[in-house]
Amino acid sequence: MTSFPLTKEQHGITLVELMIALAIGLFMTAIIAGLYLSMRGSFRYQEDFARLQENGRFAMDAITRDIRMAGYNGCGDLTTFANVVNGGSSSPFLNFATPVIGYEGGVSTFPSALTGAGIIAGTDAIVLLGIDPSNELVVQSHNPPSAQINTNTHNLPAGEILLITDCAHTAVFQMTGPASSTKTNVVHNTGTGAPGNCTKYLGASCGAEKSYQFKPGSSLLRIYSNAYFIAASSVGNGRSLYVLSLTGQTNGTPEKRELIQGVENMQITYGIDSNGDRSADSFASANSVADWSKVVSVRVSLLVTSLKDNISSSVQSYEYNGTNTTASDRKIRKVFTETATVRNRTP
Repeated sequence: MTSFPLTKEQHGITLVELMIALAIGLFMTAIIAGLYLSMRGSFRYQEDFARLQENGRFAMDAITRDIRMAGYNGCGDLTTFANVVNGGSSSPFLNFATPVIGYEGGVSTFPSALTGAGIIAGTDAIVLLGIDPSNELVVQSHNPPSAQINTNTHNLPAGEILLITDCAHTAVFQMTGPASSTKTNVVHNTGTGAPGNCTKYLGASCGAEKSYQFKPGSSLLRIYSNAYFIAASSVGNGRSLYVLSLTGQTNGTPEKRELIQGVENMQITYGIDSNGDRSADSFASANSVADWSKVVSVRVSLLVTSLKDNISSSVQSYEYNGTNTTASDRKIRKVFTETATVRNRTP
């Protein structure tokens, strides 16, 4: 039997080797941690920048869509027009004869509805009116003395602002009835609701009562009336793009809705047709527009910011509305600018 002698030597690592191994491990950990933080920061930047771009595009699409459709009545140029809604000819939300009207921040006097909604000083606002062709009703018969229009089955609520046209004459009125959920007629009496109609006759605007009977086949449509403006965000201390919308309201009072958070500013200029060729010859701010019927295009500029801070590696400098600004935070910002044509005023 062969025996092996026991050795007295201990095999392992020395203290120096252990320290070197620990140093290498810490070095590799630091490299991996640095890569992770760098990738995490880059991912956060890309994610927030993508959301910023999405918000900017959505906000711009909403405004420019209403600009393009402003004044649309289903017929083109109107021959005669009547607005029998009380205050309809003076309210920017009800005056279909002026489907595009703007307000210059710091210069113009804002309508009380916008002031009450908290519009921020120095930012612009625009009110746009048109019709919703997706819910068109067809007139079957019209009885002016009874203030009743017979049409196809619908569920429009009493109190909505509607437009009726046969392309020879157009009228805007408030639907005063009936109150049932499903009906086949529309009543346009004076009523007792707000704002109400000044007369049941649809031939002339308030102050010049005149009867008019719309022919079978005439169109009956809902009006949209949207005011876009900047106000304090509902979350945090930022700003948002809001809309005051009259669509779907039954008392003539527009409803405030927050569209997009992170919209810090909105500046608008208007393309003026000076020579009657239906194309813009110059652009002017709202306070310089003498005749809103000559506005054929609108240029909108939005300053959109990320919702989170500390996204950029350093403070950002940007140019907006002709002014260079260095931010006091590390949010990212982008300017969106688009010019939209008022299609119903151009060839």
